[in-house]
Amino acid sequence: MGLLTLTEAEKCAVFDYSALVPGDILVSDFSFGPIDYQHWSLVSDRRCEQGIYMLISATERTGTVCEEPAHEVIQCANTYKALHKSLWPIPKSIALARSHIGKWDYSVTERNCQHFINLVTGLGLRSSQVYAGITSGLIGGVGTALLKKDASWLEILSVTVAGVASGVVASKALQHNREG
Repeated sequence: MGLLTLTEAEKCAVFDYSALVPGDILVSDFSFGPIDYQHWSLVSDRRCEQGIYMLISATERTGTVCEEPAHEVIQCANTYKALHKSLWPIPKSIALARSHIGKWDYSVTERNCQHFINLVTGLGLRSSQVYAGITSGLIGGVGTALLKKDASWLEILSVTVAGVASGVVASKALQHNREG
């Protein structure tokens, strides 16, 4: 595996790989159809062949937890360091993350990347993206069914999907202040 070429680097969002520090939590912006979501990953204490720190994350792409070069995880997406504090020392979080490699069964709603990061940083198996998406979708769908006389299933479904998308977007991680 070689270094990123200038052409590949030009295609990608600007990201300073040299600024990575083990224990940092990175968030990359992706989309699935009309729904924007964030992929969460933990900066490892190991480096890839190019000398860049690797990332540990749970992903649907692999169906489990993997430790991979940062550029393979980020895939040219807009990425930033999240304002996310671990309750545990960094070595403990990294060791716990590694203990799940190949053993994690990925699920969008129950065991996604944010569930994983929260678990390995001591915050429990939870995802604000899932919670906000489901809550907003239910409110939108039920609200449409109750408030719009003779609402069709298509209208209810459309508002539910829009609610899910809005909830996920609204739960976007805060960016770490680079100066602090």
